[in-house]
Amino acid sequence: MWIIYRHTKGMLYLKIGTALHSESCEPHEVYRTLYNNNLSSLWMRPYEMFHEELAMGKLRFTEVGKVRVVAPQDEATVLAFGYDAWGQGASLAEYIASYAQDRNHIRGLRYLFELPGGEIVANLNTLRFARGLIGIASLSVHLEHRRKGYGTTLVRAVMELLRLEDPQVRFMLFSEVDPKIYEKLGFNRLSSEVQLHLPSVAMATGSEPLSEQDLLFLKEYF
Repeated sequence: MWIIYRHTKGMLYLKIGTALHSESCEPHEVYRTLYNNNLSSLWMRPYEMFHEELAMGKLRFTEVGKVRVVAPQDEATVLAFGYDAWGQGASLAEYIASYAQDRNHIRGLRYLFELPGGEIVANLNTLRFARGLIGIASLSVHLEHRRKGYGTTLVRAVMELLRLEDPQVRFMLFSEVDPKIYEKLGFNRLSSEVQLHLPSVAMATGSEPLSEQDLLFLKEYF
């Protein structure tokens, strides 16, 4: 589980963990930026300073939610978030049950965004196609919590977690919303010849064209 904090200046950060200074054993919080920072995406700060209360009783960092891997008991809850968009005439129970045979669901690793009080508000699936190539799929947000930025925050947080494993990892997705939302996260619209499922727009991070093998993976989304 990873905690998302908002700094008093408004920017979001993802806490990776707590580390001890090798000489003093002083604890430090280690965290990543959830925005583009030209200096670094990975930072650390003394534990006491990170959790410090500033003037007027305001905390330096305030928890806004948690990111964690979806547990089996969460699946029915999070899968229901996409029912209004992808239900295709099935009952809710039938729609949720269909994921038991869904190839991408079975092989994927799903993450969720949980508010401090425990309410789950968003989830997405990740598909590891190859070393250094990951697909993001099935992003959905609870109907009552849409247009609050939770989906975008979850995408960015998961991308940063996966960049801890491989800083050069590339991400692909199909955007069913305004592509500008994903462009803010570093995604680019792919060339017209691979736009096979419009109005869902194929996008990827990085500026290099996709390889032939990457294009085959892209087709596996559908």
